[in-house]
Amino acid sequence: MKRYSAKFLALFLTAAMMFSLTSCSTIESLFDIDHKDKKEREKDDDDDDDGGWLSKSDDDDDEDEDDPDETEETEETEETEPSDEPGDVPDYDFGDLPDLTYPDHVPTEDEIHPPHDPGDVTGQEASDLLDEVELEILQRYIGSNYIDAELTFEDPSAYGIEVDEVSWGEITYDHTEDMEFVDGELEKLYSIDYENLDDQDRIFYDRVVGDLELSKYMLSYTAFDYYESSFNPLTGPQNDIFFLLTVISFDTVEDAENYITLCEDIDRYYDQLCEFEERRAVYGFASSPEVYEAIAETFDDLVDQEPDCFLYDTFEERLDNIPGITDQQKADLIDEHLSVMQDVVFPEFEECAERMRALESFNGSDMGMSSYEGGDAYFVALFEDQTNSRLSIEDSITRLDNYLDYIVDTMDTVANGTDYSWIDTYLYHTYSMGDTQQNLDYLVTAIMDDFPDIPDHDYFLMEVPEAFEDSFSPAAYLGFHLDNYDSNMIITNNSNVDNDFGITCAHEGYPGHMFQSLYHRSICEHPYMYVCEPTAYAEGWATYVENYSYKYFDEPSDGRDLIMVENELNVVIMARCDIGINYENWTIDDVADLYSEVYGMTIAASDVQDLYNLLVSDPCYAIKYGCGFINTGYAMEQIRSEFPNATDEEIFTAYLNAQPGTFENIEEHMRAELG
Repeated sequence: MKRYSAKFLALFLTAAMMFSLTSCSTIESLFDIDHKDKKEREKDDDDDDDGGWLSKSDDDDDEDEDDPDETEETEETEETEPSDEPGDVPDYDFGDLPDLTYPDHVPTEDEIHPPHDPGDVTGQEASDLLDEVELEILQRYIGSNYIDAELTFEDPSAYGIEVDEVSWGEITYDHTEDMEFVDGELEKLYSIDYENLDDQDRIFYDRVVGDLELSKYMLSYTAFDYYESSFNPLTGPQNDIFFLLTVISFDTVEDAENYITLCEDIDRYYDQLCEFEERRAVYGFASSPEVYEAIAETFDDLVDQEPDCFLYDTFEERLDNIPGITDQQKADLIDEHLSVMQDVVFPEFEECAERMRALESFNGSDMGMSSYEGGDAYFVALFEDQTNSRLSIEDSITRLDNYLDYIVDTMDTVANGTDYSWIDTYLYHTYSMGDTQQNLDYLVTAIMDDFPDIPDHDYFLMEVPEAFEDSFSPAAYLGFHLDNYDSNMIITNNSNVDNDFGITCAHEGYPGHMFQSLYHRSICEHPYMYVCEPTAYAEGWATYVENYSYKYFDEPSDGRDLIMVENELNVVIMARCDIGINYENWTIDDVADLYSEVYGMTIAASDVQDLYNLLVSDPCYAIKYGCGFINTGYAMEQIRSEFPNATDEEIFTAYLNAQPGTFENIEEHMRAELG
């Protein structure tokens, strides 16, 4: 399935944008990582004797209202047969589906990244060959998809990228062409003399070779396509499609016409995605009825937007930006857009909901990845991809466990001390300068002494439409048109703003996502490095500097330290549960036991049901954030210990100059710059 070849090359801008929109909000919505008002936490807590910071997250209340049954472990067989009862399962006629291929062992690092002889291409020829490989990759995985091309670059042709057609791309099941492409690009790269490359080319070489080798492994087994749903209820493409459509700009009438064509293509593309889900169920990988119902409800929410969808207004507003457009052309385009939305887009989403609910009859089960045949091998490769690191899973567990111990020790020390002055700071602090604009205006100046300069730029603020307020975080950053420093959007949910909103703005704006994106666009000679930026790198940086930014809102104190470690806790504990569920066969009871141990109180399985469902349906979801944060902090502290006289600005500059390579490569480049 073509979507996976792109995924494991890290060439999935739409997904990256989707994570910018949802990943910074989904964890918060589960356990209120970043922005919980401590006064509200105390008010909601049912166990006051344990202290507010030991209370269950507010989402536990929501979960208790639903009171879902605990998920039971199911012994996995090679292919789970759907029920044979007449009428139980829809009759899907896919003909003779080919047998799936599975690995028979967990790969070693050398199997994923095989050693190869050094090449002999040097000088300008080597540099030109790297540029050729980069263009061919970007063309294949961005040029073949109008939405990716439109959102990635303001002018794709300036990079030699030609858009094949106005569509959302194709879902294919034959990997032959993808494998041939990857093999061909690796052959070119292996012919290059790495030692002869300059620093920028070396950074790009390390990144792209690692991505291609990992992609080759993932393409080797067709079963890997089917382990995960394409319509995950939290991170599936349906969750952010309207936001992505909003970002497409109109400079000409043709742009508006292409936009309408893209809306029409939703019918074809989402039919293909539904067919994939149906094939997945027939192969024996059906999700649980609860997951399919949750997916269907995401489409119900989209259908509910039909009467007054915000896209109607934004479409008309963008038409006003087209020079020379006539009133008649504008009227015709508005009518055509309205017709497509009402006759194609919303009916397609209604159909998707129906098709997902039809899959509930398979009565599938949601299991950790290692429960599937070959799932442990898949998870090992996925783990490397999603953590942006070659660190083993076992060593990553050690880092997470050690940091959890540090957090718990810090909380215990404060809680059991004799000085209770921290309570007022903890309960009644205000880490905000006001609204989004006021916080960004403050932070862009406050961070100047600690971080390097970024290019002149602009950004615009967008308020979350009312229909999405309940499911959206206080703010999110969306970078697009990466060839234009002014293409930055901060999306704000005014209904979900709290006393920590300044910290949120630090995460999304300065010195977080927007800052880091602008810096890399200004220094990277290879656009692949920022177009294909790993989520673990981006979120690791944003979470690390978010916590660093508490200094701009408050003086050091036990209360501030407590707020900071509590902010870190849920990111780390969720990542630990992700590994436990998908690699160590943890049950939901094991997850509840860890939370009980860390929080020092009894937490039932029903309290962590939503978390368990998320991590089962989207393996490595939390790992991107938790391991990204841990590995970022580890690299920073390791280099600080080796270069104790380096200033924070020097440390951060060296880190950013290393670009989004693996965390191991980043440490290596930091040493070279600071040495």
